[in-house]
Amino acid sequence: MNKVRIVTDSTADLPKELVEDLGIVVVPLKVHFGYEVYRDGMDISAPEFISRLEKESVLPTTSQPSPGEFVAVYENLLEKGETIISIHLSGKLSGTIQSAKTARTMIDSKNIHIIDSKSVSMGLGLIVIAAAEAAREGKSVREILAVVNDKIERSFVIFLVDTLEYLEKGGRIGKANAFLGTLLKIKPILTIEAGLIIPVEKVRGKTRAIERIAQIITERVDTSKRYDCSYVYGNDYAGVLKLKDLLQPALKCGDPIITELGSVVMSHAGPGVIGVVLCPD
Repeated sequence: MNKVRIVTDSTADLPKELVEDLGIVVVPLKVHFGYEVYRDGMDISAPEFISRLEKESVLPTTSQPSPGEFVAVYENLLEKGETIISIHLSGKLSGTIQSAKTARTMIDSKNIHIIDSKSVSMGLGLIVIAAAEAAREGKSVREILAVVNDKIERSFVIFLVDTLEYLEKGGRIGKANAFLGTLLKIKPILTIEAGLIIPVEKVRGKTRAIERIAQIITERVDTSKRYDCSYVYGNDYAGVLKLKDLLQPALKCGDPIITELGSVVMSHAGPGVIGVVLCPD
């Protein structure tokens, strides 16, 4: 049986130690400040990105990997006799998955399986981790794909943003545009459904919004079941710890992964994001 290798992209926001431990291959997206281009998670760290963002008068832009970049990754793995399962952020938020599919066509290999996670950040990341763990256990391609599809269908993402400005200007706002023009200090709470950003509700004040996310989780999630959990944030570590402290007593999820958003995701969501991802164990 050929070894199965999991490929993803940098918007998964995976901690580097997990990437290395599980042998995950990460293809970076790019963030652009004018003519300067940085590979997400490689050339610019989250703190460096925040510092640069505070100095710039124009918001950065982002770009997906080219088909050629995927070809280089895929051919390297195929030459080693590996079968590839390539899992990426929502096709409704980025053209990354289309680049991957174009690369597969260029190579014309039956040993490349491309999956739309219908999510982003650790909504994608937890799915990738589950796939990589199944691959390390020696499970077949069919078994790993079954795990992935189950996680995609049953995962839950909920988060708040300080402002919708970044999502609006980046064109990723989806149905959350219903919240545009709200009063100062209103914090939109959002989720991701079928690959799109969907509004949940709006709350005045960040502390109250954090508390409301915790309440929504306990209302919507079967807390008797076990979950893989991840808490995500953008330049607000104290805020994400508050959310974790509120939720952990109610959830069966062991040691959660706490991770800061990378430069590409933060380019579109903005700093100040706080959220949680739950993926059934």
